[in-house]
Amino acid sequence: MVKVFEGTDYEYTMDGYIVANLDIAIKEIRKDWDMVFCVDGGEGVGKSVFAMQLAFYCDQTFNLSRISFTPEAFKKSVLSAEKYQAILYDEGFSGLNSRATMSIVNKTLVSMLAEIRQKNLFVFVVAPTFFDLDRYLAIWRSRALFHCYSGNDFERGMVAFYNSDKKKELYMNGKKFYSYYKPMPNFRSRFSNHYVVSEVAYRNLKYKALQDREVVETIAEGKTIRNALIQYIYENKYMNHREIAEYITQKSGVKITRQGITNLLKRGHTTHDT
Repeated sequence: MVKVFEGTDYEYTMDGYIVANLDIAIKEIRKDWDMVFCVDGGEGVGKSVFAMQLAFYCDQTFNLSRISFTPEAFKKSVLSAEKYQAILYDEGFSGLNSRATMSIVNKTLVSMLAEIRQKNLFVFVVAPTFFDLDRYLAIWRSRALFHCYSGNDFERGMVAFYNSDKKKELYMNGKKFYSYYKPMPNFRSRFSNHYVVSEVAYRNLKYKALQDREVVETIAEGKTIRNALIQYIYENKYMNHREIAEYITQKSGVKITRQGITNLLKRGHTTHDT
């Protein structure tokens, strides 16, 4: 382990092999490259803290404003970033393993790769598992994988490093069973539980993002149920469009017009006359 930023308020330790690989990335990005890295691992193993350490080593201007928890926030970070800055996209904070959610994440990441390339950015993608990332991103566009894991007695702070060739082989061999056993990593190392940003501020930001997501998902779920109910009422000829609008408005307290019901039913491909 070596001390980085020794003698400053930002001093912390990192493995020498990791430092050497990051130093290469810092040098090469100036030759009109981008540097996308994957950081994955189970919940609670410290992958977000470690990813922040990596981002800060590459870019000492890195701060909370460039940590994103949603696709929308990530897009804004990329578009507002300056050349050679580091951005962290944290999809691991809520244990998101649903295919629907990861599909949105993958589309966002892939769609922003051209902008990332143009601005020569360092991007650290934190996810529950490397195998759920888009194949193009995981194999071809990312430079390396840092796989964080816990040791005996749930000991945190352990990481395995896979370079470009190794992670490609890992993805091909391990995706079917989500296995990290073949091939062996280039090396294994340790990292400390050191925050390069305010831990309290980071946790508050993460908690707010989780709350906001739960609200959005609840609203979306409620709309799905409401729309299905409207479709059922109409198809079974219990009420016409006007009556449904009046009923939903009265019961929910949210005004919906007859035309709104008509538009909703058209999207549901209902063809009955009003």
